[in-house]
Parts: sequence; C-alpha cells; structure tokens
Amino acid sequence: MIDPKKVNMNELPKKFVDGALGAYSREFFSFALTSGNTLDSYSSTPRIMKSIAQWMSKQIENYEKQFGVIDMSPPKVLSPLQASDLDKGNGGSKDKKR
Repeated sequence: MIDPKKVNMNELPKKFVDGALGAYSREFFSFALTSGNTLDSYSSTPRIMKSIAQWMSKQIENYEKQFGVIDMSPPKVLSPLQASDLDKGNGGSKDKKR
C-alpha cells in the first residue's frame, strides 16, 4: 500500500475529470470518472467508498472556507438545439400532409 505522506501530488500525472457515473450492490460500488470521451472505471468496498466520500466532503468544506461557497446552479448556456427548432423542419405545422 502507498504511504500517502510520501506522495507528491505535484509530480503525479493528471486528467481533468468532467463527470462521474456509477452503481452499487451489497458487496461493492462501481463507478467511472469521465474525462472528455474517456472513462476510467473503478470498484471499491462500501467501507472504502464511504472513507472516500468523507475525505471529499472534508476537502470541499476546507475549499469553501478558503475560497467561498461553490456555485452549483446550472450553467446559463443555451443548447444549440432548442425545442422550438423541432417544428421548423416541416414548415412549422405538425399536421402537414405529405
């Protein structure tokens, strides 16, 4: 097992994580971290997963104490495809005969 006190985080290669997905059963958790179009998948015991969650919660708490609350509101970016665009392909009429 790696001694965390001997790890230099600045020397480790990094990927920018932009999402996560996962599932669980009674015996284990499975999850994947996404980075662009790639997935790195992992499995862990419930005990280890809970310790990761506790560690992450503490890291976020410390971050917010130092830098302020993280804004979790949805980004105000319009999708390039809007519902109103769907009718434009058939002249705007849903009942148009062919």
